[in-house]
Amino acid sequence: MVTGFNTDIKHEGVVYHIQTEPRKKDAGIETMVYIRGAVIHSVTTSYEDFLRSPDYSDDKLKSMLEAQHRLVIGRIRGGEIKPPAPPAGSA
Repeated sequence: MVTGFNTDIKHEGVVYHIQTEPRKKDAGIETMVYIRGAVIHSVTTSYEDFLRSPDYSDDKLKSMLEAQHRLVIGRIRGGEIKPPAPPAGSA
C-alpha cells in the first residue's frame, strides 16, 4: 500500500502545508497546498497508464508521488505558488 507525503515549509514568512497522495478511484496523484487550512493550489497527475503497465510497482509509484511533491515544494520556494492576494479594500 502506497501512502502519501505531508510537509510543512515556511517561505517568506508564510507556512505552507503540502500534501501528496495517490487517489485510487481515478488513478491520480494529487498534491494540495494549504495555508491555514485553506487550499490555495492543487495539481493532479494521472498514473492510469502506469498502473496498467508491466513496469508498475508500489516503489515506482511512491517515487512518482515524491517527485511531484518535491516539484510543488520547488515551485513554492521559486515564488511560482504564492498566497492569494487579499481582497480589494482590505487592509
